[in-house]
This record gives sequence, C-alpha cells and structure tokens, in this order.
Amino acid sequence: MSTLKFTRSEHWERIERHLADARGERFAFAFTKLLHNGKGGPVLEVVDVALIDDEEIEPNHDGWRLADTALDRIHNHAVATGRGLVEFHNHRLKPPGFSPVDERALAEMSPYAVDLLHGTPYAAAVWAQGMVRADWWRPGTAGELERKPFDTVTVLGDHIKVLNAPPVIDTRFARQTPLLGPLAQAAVTGLRVAVVGAGGTGSHVALGLAYLGFRKVIVLDDDLVETTNLNRLVTADQADIGTPKTIVTRRRMRSIDPRIEVQIFPGLTPAGEHPELHDADLLIGCVDHDGPRHRLNQIAIDSRIPLLDIATGVDDRQQPVALGGRVFFMLPGAACLTCLSELDSAEISRWAKSDHQQAVDRRHGYGTGVANPSVVYLNGLTVHAALAELGAWISGAREPAAWLDIDLLGTAKSPGTQVGPRRIPGRVPGCIDCGYDI
Repeated sequence: MSTLKFTRSEHWERIERHLADARGERFAFAFTKLLHNGKGGPVLEVVDVALIDDEEIEPNHDGWRLADTALDRIHNHAVATGRGLVEFHNHRLKPPGFSPVDERALAEMSPYAVDLLHGTPYAAAVWAQGMVRADWWRPGTAGELERKPFDTVTVLGDHIKVLNAPPVIDTRFARQTPLLGPLAQAAVTGLRVAVVGAGGTGSHVALGLAYLGFRKVIVLDDDLVETTNLNRLVTADQADIGTPKTIVTRRRMRSIDPRIEVQIFPGLTPAGEHPELHDADLLIGCVDHDGPRHRLNQIAIDSRIPLLDIATGVDDRQQPVALGGRVFFMLPGAACLTCLSELDSAEISRWAKSDHQQAVDRRHGYGTGVANPSVVYLNGLTVHAALAELGAWISGAREPAAWLDIDLLGTAKSPGTQVGPRRIPGRVPGCIDCGYDI
C-alpha cells in the first residue's frame, strides 16, 4: 500500500487552514521523508510544510499558476534538504479531483520533479471541503513514470483522520455508525492493519477487526493449532488441530465478512526486515514474548507507524493467582516500550539466539521453555479494552489512553475486575531504540 502520513497533526492543520480560507486558488507544499518504497507504492512522512502567499500566485489563460520565484524556492529547498515534495491546492467542490488544467500542469511538472529529486517520489494533492485526492509519481521499471493514487492519506495524533477515505454506505454497520460516526467508519474500511500473533489475544483481535468493518488486514504467526490452544483460540475448533493459526484466522474472518482481504505471513524474526509491515497504517502486537515485542517496537519507531501492544499474564506461582493484562498505545514520537522499561533484555537476547543455544540455556536454567497459563476471558477482556481505545482514536470521541492496566483480582478493599489508565512519562533521550529521533 502507498501512504502519505502526517505524523504531526499541526502540519496538516496549517495546510488545511491555508487552503480553506482562500477565496480563490491557493497552494501549499509538504516536504517528505521516504519511509518505504515497495511494490504497492511509496510511504511518505511529512516532515515540514511551506505555504504560498497569495502575492506569489499569478493569473494565466488557464486560471492561476505559481510564480517562478516561488517554485524555485520550494524546489531548491527540497534539493538542499534531500526531501521529497507534495504539492497541494484547493478546489471548491468535493469529491476532490484533478481538473484538465491540473492534468496538463502535472504532465509537465511530475517528470521534472522526479528527475530534480533524483528519483524520490513526487506527489500532488487536491483539497476540497475536508477531503483530499492525492497521487504519487516515481520511476517505473521500464524507464516510464509510474503514477497511482495514495491508498491512504492519514493525519496522526490524538485522533486519526483518513483524508481520502470514500464514504461507506452499508446496512451492515447501521447500528455501529451512529457510535463511531460516518468519517470513522470510512476510515475503518480504508486502513491497513497488521496483527502480529494469531494466538489467544490475536484471535480476539482478528474477530474484532472483522466485526468492526476493517477490510485490509495482514496476520503474522508461525504456529500450528494445538489441543492446548482450544481453551482460548476463538478462531479454531477441534477439526483445526495441526492447521496454521494464520489459515484458521483468515478463514474465520472471511466467514464474518467475505469482502475482507487477509494476507498471511510467518511470524517475526530477530533480524528480519519484514517489509510487509512497513506500509501498514497500524500495528497490533499480540505476542507472548519480549523478543518479538521488542522487534515490533523497533519496526513501529523506524516506520513511524502507531503500535497497539496487548499483553496478558497469569502467575500461578503465588497465592492468590495473579491475573492481569496491559494495553499500550504508541503514536510516532511518543515514549516506546524500551523507554518505559517494559522489556526483559535477557528474554530478548535469548530469542535472538539459535535453537541450539536456546536449548543449552534451558539446560543451565535460563528460560524454562514452559508456556504460561492462559484463560480466554482475560484475553477477551484485555483485547476489547484495547479495541475500545482504538475506537476512541478513530472516532475522535476522546483522546485514547496510552496505557491501560487490567487487574482481574482487585484489592482487599476493592475486590473485582478493574481497568484503569496509567500516566506514563515522556520519551527518554538516551533510549537505545527511539532516542535517536528526539
């Protein structure tokens, strides 16, 4: 998938105010960083913006054009900083689209800009009444210029906006849209979500996404369904023993909504680049080990992708048994799991070792290799608390909690299940994973 993402909402707010306040045609530019350039198209992050003054817009026989001095200034800045470019201008009526005049100008500008930027993708966008149509250009394999629309144009912050999501008219969601809102339901349909781990928590997540209306999902897992999974794997039954968890997950999601596109991949590896994750709009971690959790943390930071990490735990070595869960929601630029000291470095180190070395470690008492106890209702409660935060983020109903603690026991004075948000500190400047980006 191709994505243009505003990881700082104020960048988009400046552009939209500038375009919306105009009586006539106005222009703005975004300077971009190339995050990924895969088969499906580029993933671009906006790192800065420039607004064009009305005095630098000239009338011509087609309507309006940018003055050469303004174009030169923008182009020179992009070249000097090594950034890509996105041109924005406004139309009055939606849905936005490129006019014949726009197409004539782009036919001349796009090859010039791609060549000027040494092959870095160039993009252009039209804004109209809160919606955006944005296309990208890049060199093709045969020397031609490849052009396609962005799959998603997103603004990340306390509320995610998908600026190019088409409206959804579907009676399936008639009882849901009044809660989320039509814009949020449209966003749900357009966003690409990666679920890493298809076990106890991942199976609940997969079903929740299908019921909510997500249509573009990828699932990563290595494991096969075993008899001991059947107490909590809500995507599988007795007949599925020996089948990959990804297969049963996809089958169950498609049974809920046949229109859903589910791609399946093996699980995370210590050194794998995992390009299938780098063009996702959201990562949901459902792993039971800090090794893959740390790898997912790194990918989210490097790819500037929001991460919703879900963890549950049962400790039967004490009485009463401890049962609980944790939901962590990380936006680009926020404190990561390493900042928060939530990752076991010894567990991460063992995960990176070969199977032989891990066996040696276990013989010497490092890492038992014994699966922790697990129960379906703890997984379900934790996952649905996480999905509630996801719903708040997409709908804009409120700011999502960055951290939720789930405790099934409570305290002596207040026994019972408790779900509560926790305040978390800011980023650690010396963090080994995200400190470089401060």
